[in-house]
Amino acid sequence: MGFFKSMAMLHRGLRYKLMLAFSLMTIIPLLASMYIVSIYVFPKLDSLAEVSLVILAAVIVALLGLLFIRRLIDPVIDMAIEAKMIASGEYDRAIPVSSGDEIGNLGESINAMTRKIKTNLDELRSYGQKMKEVNIEIHKKVLALSSLLQIGDIISAGSIHLDSLLELAVEKAALVFDRGFSVLYMPKKDGGDFVSKAVYNVDEEAIGELIIKNGGEGILEKVLADGSVMIVDRGVKLSKDMESFMSSCRLKNVLAVPVSSGKKPLALLLAGNKLDDFRFKSDDVDLIKVFAKQITIAIERDILDQRTKELAIIDDLTGLYNKNFILPRLEEEIKRAIFYQRPCSLIVINIDNFKKFRESRGELAAEEALRRMAKLFKENMTPAGKTARIGGDEFALLLPEKNKKEAIDIAEELRRKIESTNLSREGMINLSVSCGVSENPIDGATSDELFKKAMDAVRRAKLSGKNRVVA
Repeated sequence: MGFFKSMAMLHRGLRYKLMLAFSLMTIIPLLASMYIVSIYVFPKLDSLAEVSLVILAAVIVALLGLLFIRRLIDPVIDMAIEAKMIASGEYDRAIPVSSGDEIGNLGESINAMTRKIKTNLDELRSYGQKMKEVNIEIHKKVLALSSLLQIGDIISAGSIHLDSLLELAVEKAALVFDRGFSVLYMPKKDGGDFVSKAVYNVDEEAIGELIIKNGGEGILEKVLADGSVMIVDRGVKLSKDMESFMSSCRLKNVLAVPVSSGKKPLALLLAGNKLDDFRFKSDDVDLIKVFAKQITIAIERDILDQRTKELAIIDDLTGLYNKNFILPRLEEEIKRAIFYQRPCSLIVINIDNFKKFRESRGELAAEEALRRMAKLFKENMTPAGKTARIGGDEFALLLPEKNKKEAIDIAEELRRKIESTNLSREGMINLSVSCGVSENPIDGATSDELFKKAMDAVRRAKLSGKNRVVA
């Protein structure tokens, strides 16, 4: 409202000035001219008609002058109005140019400046939109990198279970894309078919319940076999098999990244979205590869942890359990035996003169003898029993459901077999053993008590001449 009022004032002001200029330039000189003409040029004009004719001629001349002046001033007024509206932000407007004089040139110049301003503003808006998109991408990358660092810290600390870690990695991988999803497939067992282990933002059963046949000929099976990344988006021309796969799984854009340890496939990571007219950026592909690498590290670490746990209770040389395993297990079996009022026995076996044997025959022969003795123990152990190497030349046999008499018979049978068996590589010396037997609850109600009684029995067997069983 204020704009139009100012325009009206501007218009009225120019016209008012034009009327003043017209009065000063025409009317007053006209009156003076009429006076001079009536006195000196036409002194004998007597009739009113003659006077009126002179006045009319003078007025016509004055009006023609006014019209000419208005034709000069009106374009300036229109130009001022248009310039004011352009200055207010209406850059689509243009000043009409109807002449090629200085006023027309001024209008063309204003129009050129307006077009330039409009072009610059459009470029600025485009630049602002691009900067907004760049900021969004940077924000997404920062979040993705933060997720990678978080997962890396968790892997290093080993603070959560593998399944929880995989779920977290799959979720973060999906967030790399707008409206993204991700699925991690792992074998049900070593060498088995791959099934979904962790999923995020998957609302279709087709992809969540997909089974990848180990050694199969399907699309994803080939990705696992080749160890290469599969990229499917609007920029990829699909084969018939690929079209069938994408249609059956109701997918539009997907990345398939194998998770491998060496040449062994551990898992397969699928990530993508269902946006139309979408293409994966190289940065996005690299990020998903990093997530896949972290999943590889997590799985490999879990496998290593499992093997470490196994090694922690297994003797490297003989493959038998070690002391760290057998004593806690003995405690558990004693508790079970007390609860069910069943017997539980322990045999401790020490090899006679083994130190001299090692010194005379060498370390390799000594290790060979230990391995063969361990094999003999395994072959003659009861189904519920456990055998462990608890020292350099000492073994322990845990016998649930066996009383002392039965344990003595087992120990005696083992002693005779060892005595009659050549345990060394060359077979020059036959080793013998001294055995001590204890039983719960006669000899104790804890693993320490039973173990101490069995060790005391071994010492008595040694003092009694070795190669015997003492209970």
